[in-house]
Amino acid sequence: MARKMVARTPAPAQDAESHIQLGAQLGIEDADGLHRQLVAAVDDPRPVVLEGRDVQNIHTAALELFCLFCRDRRAAGRETRWQEPSEALRSAAALLGITALMALAQQGGAP
Repeated sequence: MARKMVARTPAPAQDAESHIQLGAQLGIEDADGLHRQLVAAVDDPRPVVLEGRDVQNIHTAALELFCLFCRDRRAAGRETRWQEPSEALRSAAALLGITALMALAQQGGAP
């Protein structure tokens, strides 16, 4: 009995990492939307890259969400990185003493 050869289309390659682009304004009114984005990505097995170059203003509520997100991913052994965190983001985290919790301490300003 001869085997029939079937051409298979290769499965699309999965992205090596997941990116979350942060907006310029991360005020209290934006916390709900940010929370939804982070909850959707917390269990992603791929490295999550938080793109923070556009952040100009950030509320403490957003910083708390980043702390929890980074903590939960770290506890699950998942990688989270910052790409080009803005000076406003770095300053706000430093003011509250949470750069390590947000995994900003080891991140450089460039990609």
